[in-house]
Amino acid sequence: MSGKVKKTGKEMKTQVDENQLRKELRNQKKVNNKIDNDKNDQSSIDNVDLSLKPTKEIHLGGIEGGATHSTLIVIDGEGNKLTEIKGPGTNHWALGMQETAARISGMIDKAKEELHLPETVVFDCVGLTLSGCEEEETNNAVSETLLKEFPNASRAYFVGSDTLGSIKTGLSDGGVVLIAGTGSNALLINPDGSTHGCGGWGHMMGDEGGAFWMAHRACKYVFDDIDGLVKAPYSIDYIWSAMKHFFHVTERHQMLRHLYGEFQKSQFALFTKEIVTGCEKDDSLSLLIFEDTGKILAKHIEAVYKKAHNDLKLAEGGLKIVCVGSVWKSWKFMKKGFIEQIHKGQIIDELTLLLLTTSSAWGACYLAAEKINCSSVKKIYENNADVIYHYKRNNCGYP
Repeated sequence: MSGKVKKTGKEMKTQVDENQLRKELRNQKKVNNKIDNDKNDQSSIDNVDLSLKPTKEIHLGGIEGGATHSTLIVIDGEGNKLTEIKGPGTNHWALGMQETAARISGMIDKAKEELHLPETVVFDCVGLTLSGCEEEETNNAVSETLLKEFPNASRAYFVGSDTLGSIKTGLSDGGVVLIAGTGSNALLINPDGSTHGCGGWGHMMGDEGGAFWMAHRACKYVFDDIDGLVKAPYSIDYIWSAMKHFFHVTERHQMLRHLYGEFQKSQFALFTKEIVTGCEKDDSLSLLIFEDTGKILAKHIEAVYKKAHNDLKLAEGGLKIVCVGSVWKSWKFMKKGFIEQIHKGQIIDELTLLLLTTSSAWGACYLAAEKINCSSVKKIYENNADVIYHYKRNNCGYP
């Protein structure tokens, strides 16, 4: 079976309108109440034996959830993709537990609609790999809320972090996922299931190598240079001009509203696109910012590499790292700093960087299958990611 599944007449994509979703959820609650009152039906839902169920009739879901948008993929018991749904953000820290559960249930309902399934058909398991799901206690709360408030959505859930979904999409036996989007985060998963992380502490305490960190670093060069506090290593002319255009300011005091009163991290991070443009124009300060980004992301890998099992380090291609996030689109500008740090650190002998070619909702589907021991699901890894760089010491052009 190829990793790129051919589309069938059943396979569709649809966009969930958030306002319409809220209206539909009100009607959905009525159905939920009826199921709550029917104890016999609920008992039969809980005691379904999957071994007696045709694989084509098994329904598994996987949601890749972020702060601004989410993706649901539905597969059957053999791993064939049935449909894909786009929906709103599902970070429970920003939305609250009830609203997050309602949005997840709404996406599942929309998938049933696309597949022409009755609302009373209950999915066998849904994997949720969501932004903000880092703690077992709150992860259990997400699952319990869904089971209680929306019992006809799914019989079971796996709940974990978005990093876990990414690594499960691209790698079968463990490795590292390195996120460099608005923020940054590295997570190592060993074959025995043990995990070790580096970063992911948010912009107040970390996020080095993420887009916000890069945008802030660029602005800081301008402020310090003009103040005379610290001279920028290269001319600030391009960055300062880009700041004025992007933030619609004419002098630095007008930046204060973007830094404090009207601060929005994700919006501020978008300034990184202007730094990319600077790199394309061969601006030295822009190129330095990306070079430093490559170095700090390499340090994330060095931090978790020390705790990786030898079978990951000694595998063909060395330690595998799944790279996630928009910053990786500019890998060519980070590459120099990344290689220099890895070589200088003398910690890593070999590694391979992989870029996902599909949604990490696939990894969430695989986790759902594992949760209920659905071994008939064929898991495809080799076509879910492309190699963007392979490093091997003494074979990289360095002395």
